[in-house]
Amino acid sequence: MKQLFLVKDGYMLEIPTESITWSGQRYQAARKIDATIFYNRTGYHNPPTVIEGDTVLFKWKGKELFRGTVMDRFISKAGTINVTAYDLLQYFILNKEVYGASFAGKRLDEVASRICKDFDIPHASFPNTKHKIKSLLVDTETTLYDILLRGMIQTHKATKTRYAIYSRLGKVHLNELTTASIQWVLEYGHNVTDFNYTTSIQETATKVKLVSGEGAKPVTVTVTDEKGKKQLGTLQYYEKIADNLNQAALKERANKVLAEKKGAKRTLDIEAIGIETLTSSSAVYVKIPELRFTRTFFVDTDTHTFTGNKHTMSLKLIEKNEYPEMEEPTAATSSSTSLTGAATGDAAEVVDYAKSYIGKLTYKYGGKNIAGGSGDCSGFTKHVYLKVGVNLGDGTANQVKKGRKISASDAKAGDLVFFHGTIKERGASAISHVGIVTRPGYCISLGNSGCKEHGYTKSTNSYWGGFYDHIRRVL
Repeated sequence: MKQLFLVKDGYMLEIPTESITWSGQRYQAARKIDATIFYNRTGYHNPPTVIEGDTVLFKWKGKELFRGTVMDRFISKAGTINVTAYDLLQYFILNKEVYGASFAGKRLDEVASRICKDFDIPHASFPNTKHKIKSLLVDTETTLYDILLRGMIQTHKATKTRYAIYSRLGKVHLNELTTASIQWVLEYGHNVTDFNYTTSIQETATKVKLVSGEGAKPVTVTVTDEKGKKQLGTLQYYEKIADNLNQAALKERANKVLAEKKGAKRTLDIEAIGIETLTSSSAVYVKIPELRFTRTFFVDTDTHTFTGNKHTMSLKLIEKNEYPEMEEPTAATSSSTSLTGAATGDAAEVVDYAKSYIGKLTYKYGGKNIAGGSGDCSGFTKHVYLKVGVNLGDGTANQVKKGRKISASDAKAGDLVFFHGTIKERGASAISHVGIVTRPGYCISLGNSGCKEHGYTKSTNSYWGGFYDHIRRVL
């Protein structure tokens, strides 16, 4: 049976709830709960007051699954009370710091310990991760989680050991991540109640071309998946590399990119009877006779729903549990002035006009009164582009049809950047948010927290990077 408690002054006060969802996503840091508190105006069910900053604890059948801080509240006219709480890793997302080169030569566990100490984040004893990171240059404001994720990636490259950071029982833990020898089995007709299987070659590459260096003699490398090319045709991935790499190093990178992008991409969404230990990054063995396969998948996102004594879960499964690609910042590339894609002409006017609204707008779903101070994401982009005579139309569903899709590496200021899955009701793959690129990796958009400039890749913003979909050029 589900139980939610308010932890205050050493006491635990039970909070009556109608339903609770508990969710998380790989490499997106914090897990969270969304709780609908049962409230009766007659006074017979008057729950304890829960406010921002309070600690709540969630138990299922007597076992603690979550402990975190209330960060959002919603109270409707009808008396509905909803709260959202995040575990300790949310502080790694909300806080940024510039550490310079002070982490050079430090182990991952030493970096994590320093960060926890600097930001008063309670943590367990971290294991010695052994590898001394040669370079972890952080000379621009970077989220604490992205700093640690870069450290985990570099440690994995050097030692082949994969680490994960997570929150449990009110403390941050850093431990080695292994594939369990005994995996849960999910089988349709038994514990799986529904599924959707998707295959796509929209992001597949059968040929990769990388170019490094400037001037008259750039280094160029091309590698090809001959088997895939014969079956799917030529699908080229092209990228201009900022680093000056020699032929061998560039070819090594190209082969790595090809390995990641070859073949159709497969995802499996399932609805199943709840298993509380099955969360993001877990390995699971799936049997679906209708699809004629039995194979191992990894949990990318998980949403567990608890209503009364019933526990169900929705999982998005993927074939590989790899670290996300992250651009390593260097002194030469950390400054925004060194990036390509500077705005000119109409694009410059669009970006300047968009920036004039930073901190001045209130989010209102479906709103279009930007001049009056409120609106939603697509209302904002439509208003801004009308400044240069371009009508994007209403809603993200219309705007995503405008212009042409371009690769992320070719993004320029003034392009549109689209995100998917930010509105749960629309589905995980539905386009649901849009912003205006200000420089590669960053955009301006109007969201729940107002009009802000933020990153849109996993290396510039862990949250938005997880929902990034694609770039479109309309100017």
